[in-house]
Amino acid sequence: MSQNASRIETQAQETFDWFQTLANHLRVHRQRLILSLQGEQAWCDQMVSIGKPQYQDWLVLSDRLDDEVALPFSKAETLLGQEASLVVVDLFQGLNPDVLCIASGLVKCGGLLVLLSVPPAQWSLIDDRYGVWQDDRAPGSPLFIEYFFNQLSQTPVGAVTLKQGEKLPPLPKLPTAEGVAMVSGKTGEQIEIQRRIDLWLENQHQSIALITADRGRGKSTCLGFIVQDQFAERQMSVLVTAHSRHSAAILLAQAGEVEFLAPDRLIASAPPADVLLIDEAAMLPYPMLEKLCRSYPRVLMATTTGGYEGTGQGFLLRFIARLPQDQVLRLNLDTPVRWAANDCLENWLNSNLLLKLPPQIDHLDDVRGESCRYRVLGARESSEETGLLSEIYSLMVSAHYRTRPTDLRRLMENPDLSVVLAEAAGKIIGVALLNREGGFDRPLCEQVFLGKRRPMGHLLAQMLTAQAGVRHFASHRGLRIQRIAVLSSNRRRGIGRRLVEAAIEHASEQGFDYIGASFAFEAETSAFWQRCGFSLVHIGFGRGKSSGNQSVAVLRSLNTGLDDQLAGLQSRIQQQLPVWLSQFLQAMDSASVAALLRYSQYRTSLSQLERDEVEAFARGHKGFELCFASLQRFVMQAIARMPEETPIHPWLIEKAVQNKKWDRLERKTGTLGRKQIQQKLRELIAGLEKARDDGG
Repeated sequence: MSQNASRIETQAQETFDWFQTLANHLRVHRQRLILSLQGEQAWCDQMVSIGKPQYQDWLVLSDRLDDEVALPFSKAETLLGQEASLVVVDLFQGLNPDVLCIASGLVKCGGLLVLLSVPPAQWSLIDDRYGVWQDDRAPGSPLFIEYFFNQLSQTPVGAVTLKQGEKLPPLPKLPTAEGVAMVSGKTGEQIEIQRRIDLWLENQHQSIALITADRGRGKSTCLGFIVQDQFAERQMSVLVTAHSRHSAAILLAQAGEVEFLAPDRLIASAPPADVLLIDEAAMLPYPMLEKLCRSYPRVLMATTTGGYEGTGQGFLLRFIARLPQDQVLRLNLDTPVRWAANDCLENWLNSNLLLKLPPQIDHLDDVRGESCRYRVLGARESSEETGLLSEIYSLMVSAHYRTRPTDLRRLMENPDLSVVLAEAAGKIIGVALLNREGGFDRPLCEQVFLGKRRPMGHLLAQMLTAQAGVRHFASHRGLRIQRIAVLSSNRRRGIGRRLVEAAIEHASEQGFDYIGASFAFEAETSAFWQRCGFSLVHIGFGRGKSSGNQSVAVLRSLNTGLDDQLAGLQSRIQQQLPVWLSQFLQAMDSASVAALLRYSQYRTSLSQLERDEVEAFARGHKGFELCFASLQRFVMQAIARMPEETPIHPWLIEKAVQNKKWDRLERKTGTLGRKQIQQKLRELIAGLEKARDDGG
């Protein structure tokens, strides 16, 4: 054997021994770590091959590797609930913080999360698809990448770095983590939750129980125990639902013989059951959850609330917070099961990707909108000001249901992002994120209008050009208000409105043509934007994944040259809203329809023939279908003119406006047939006629 071959063999053996020692080191201390492999692709792949034999099971996430084992980043969420001793994340085509956090939750106690990458100094040489924010343009310097790799070498220990061409590093000193005590395969917390569920089943007032937990706490397994023990013992019938059967895989494996039905099938068929179990409830749209909760006498829900589960945060902020709290039993699992308590990997991620929120600052009860200081910073400026980025991001996570680790990278790197801050007593009380949009040349506008191009990062400009159909709208330069977040103890004090006013002033000073926003439509949110003086200019027909509501666009012109286009968009809504509501927006809930009619200030002019038709239905016996077109516009205008606090019977909206099928109307009793409903509808419309004639 040549001297060179002997040296290569010796190095390979030393590397194998190092991996073996590292694996034993982690198992002995019951810890998990990151191993950052930094070098050429072939070298990184070789290191993984050397290390793999130390582990019985592994998972690989990669946009580069094309084999049976590797899964692309886009499918990372399908792995939630699985686990492995070795999880490899390939960063040669970019670093997606969301995927990194998902991967960390798959690593078992004593396991290793391996990152493959070029050395950070060579990052600009790779095509990082997750570091391009707008116009296919990467930032001048990737601040998040610099920050991330720098933190890998900081204490407390969370990682080991192995670099091509350098000596094998010494193993870190690790604290020995305490294992989780088990009784008959259950943790003490799981046993306590089962006891609390027993009491809940005896409580006639509480109809909903909710179990929340960070990733890796044994939540789904606990649900399985409850099915096996409490429900089976009481001979209670149980149905299980979730976003997908895959989402509920652990629960179904633990629970044994229980029936799983997709949520849309449950709503359509409403099969009877004593208890409905909803696993990963935060992944379902809120209107769907509301229907399910109304359909069953007992609903047991569980959801993950970790810092990289944006919809989990939203579930608590939006859905559960609006339920009568005396009807909800709140339970939580804190102790990790998949890994040990005080785990190095979890602690490192929580600290450096801000996954765990610090306690909120003391309430500043005297702070109102007019007493705050407002200033606008570029995203890069906010990253460079000590401690500011952490405050901004933590506030966003606490107040907004869609905040994820990718937003932290966006805050640090997106050159088209600006931040409006509301400050009081040296603290950040509120924040608004602004994104620069538009300014396209005419040929690009034409491509967007025809649906042939979708330049990244220009949501509002594209929505109004391609969907609303304003051919060259994207040629105008605008600012989109991406997020608004206000500290919970200081909401409803005018701070959000003042943030918007500061954003409008900034946009005007910078010469932008408009400022706008797009959001999932609901009554409370729309009222805020209407008070801020923004016009409703577009209604989308697709429903958001998290909210289940339609997206809308609102706009405030800063350039008189836009006035005609703005008027055209508003006129289009007036003309086409009746068709939209009875065709494409039939699933919109009644409260949202009423808010939509008020926001759009819907108005119409009925001919004498049409007014007579309304009277013939309300005071006579003319059939509904013969009168629908006239009834719809009459009722829509009447609702648009009603004050917000006016109660509205749901049938006025569901039937007279949306024309839902008679058997799909909301009923407090199931005994009413079409004849009785139509008679009630006549009385309701007669009441609207009387209110109109009385000048109400």
